Amino acid sequence: MEYGGDMAEPRVRLDWYRSPIAKEELAKLTTRNNWRPLLHTVAMLGFSVATGVLAFWAFHNLTWPWVVITIYLHCTFYGFFSGGAGGHELSRRSMFKSAWLNEAFIRFNGFLTWFNHEWFRRSHTGHHQYTTHHELDLEVMLPLSVSWHQWIWAFTVNWRSIWRVIATFTRHGFGISRERVLKSEWERRIFPGENKKSYLIMVNWARFVLVGHLALAVVFVITGNWILLILFTFAPFCTGWFKALTHIPQHVGMRPDIADWRQSTRTYLAGPIVRFFYWNMNYHVEHHMYAAVPFYNLPKLRKAIESDLPVASRGLISTWREIRVTLKRQKSEPGYVFSPPLPSGQSLG
Repeated sequence: MEYGGDMAEPRVRLDWYRSPIAKEELAKLTTRNNWRPLLHTVAMLGFSVATGVLAFWAFHNLTWPWVVITIYLHCTFYGFFSGGAGGHELSRRSMFKSAWLNEAFIRFNGFLTWFNHEWFRRSHTGHHQYTTHHELDLEVMLPLSVSWHQWIWAFTVNWRSIWRVIATFTRHGFGISRERVLKSEWERRIFPGENKKSYLIMVNWARFVLVGHLALAVVFVITGNWILLILFTFAPFCTGWFKALTHIPQHVGMRPDIADWRQSTRTYLAGPIVRFFYWNMNYHVEHHMYAAVPFYNLPKLRKAIESDLPVASRGLISTWREIRVTLKRQKSEPGYVFSPPLPSGQSLG
């Protein structure tokens, strides 16, 4: 497989299907503002601060069952602030109208949740270009499986994720050479040799996060506030069950190697709580199809092209029932994929 000098200009181009929409309507939906994403971001940050303060107060004033409950609550939703859908949205520079707000928040959020925005930007560009195509998209490779031990980690502490993230930040930040830092094939693709600026941004950010979190950890321990190690340093890796329930449906069980996001990607309809914390990314087909549309306009985009999309499942429960049936069938039929029926008269490409 041949690639150009940069993932943004690959020699492999896919002719993706996009549901038709009037240019005028699409132009309105891609129009960005500052107040909508700012309100959403501040609300999520405020929620995390409130649950963190509650857990900190409980640690010093209440009995241990209440401490566990408040810590569990805080950590469950902490990851949504950045490393989940928040960082994902900011990484595409399509969230705020003002570019400086986008760059400020992606760094602020990224520090809070061990999120390397430059690595993700490069990787996710490739994912959007080659969604679930074998040998092309190495960010999401189908078929995906969900093991029982992954659910144990999701409801407790994901020690494997802690080790992997810290090891990766250390490798990126203190690699002796480029070859040592870029260990995986995917990393070598998204950081080609001639693109040194992006590579250096990734390395310098990894160093900043490592040094910053180490300094804060020392302060937390010295001041006797070691509980902040849980509420801040390791919060993104604890009790991520709600994040797993909302994020995993994106592509699991779907069809790979097809240039039609209606078959490789899943949209599910959700209530206001899920949509708030998940930044409307439950509208995932729509997001892939028209990636320039900011998250706050995705429900309107859904309505505009709904007649050309498969019927979406309603709620997390029905969505996971659908996924469970698919994963169970894939064990006995490895080649099976979930193919939602297309609108009348259409066939698979």
